[in-house]
Amino acid sequence: MGKIKISLLIIIIVVIALIAVAVILMLSDQPGISDNKIKDLDIAKEIYGFAGEIKKIEGKTLTLAALIPLTDFTIEPAKTTIEITIDDQTRIARLKFPKNIQSGTKSIYPKETIIGLSDLKVGDNINISSKTNIYDNLKNGTDFVVNDIFITED
Repeated sequence: MGKIKISLLIIIIVVIALIAVAVILMLSDQPGISDNKIKDLDIAKEIYGFAGEIKKIEGKTLTLAALIPLTDFTIEPAKTTIEITIDDQTRIARLKFPKNIQSGTKSIYPKETIIGLSDLKVGDNINISSKTNIYDNLKNGTDFVVNDIFITED
């Protein structure tokens, strides 16, 4: 009877340990601002914008799951979490590209509709741009203000 209790106890401990390891591995693969995974990557030295998905909106700060370009453009961009700040000068616009394009058209321009911060929502895929190089901000994990935010519609 005592051997069964010990065996059962060992099985329970092993299962709990496996669950704990699985949770740790899952969490370590998630990007986060505090871990700043791009610090050790060879990101492009001049970065004036990138694409990302809004994960959180808090006041005038957006948390994005972002794709940061690397020096070697043949490698997939670095995926990490970045915080950006919006100020009163930040232009936020929805871009809608034409569906029907006639052959021979030389330039295609999207229709731009200016929207506000309140029109952004978690899950939106956006492109941000800055007039200044944001390389140091990204490398150091420091906040920065963006000049433009674009949401692209189909």
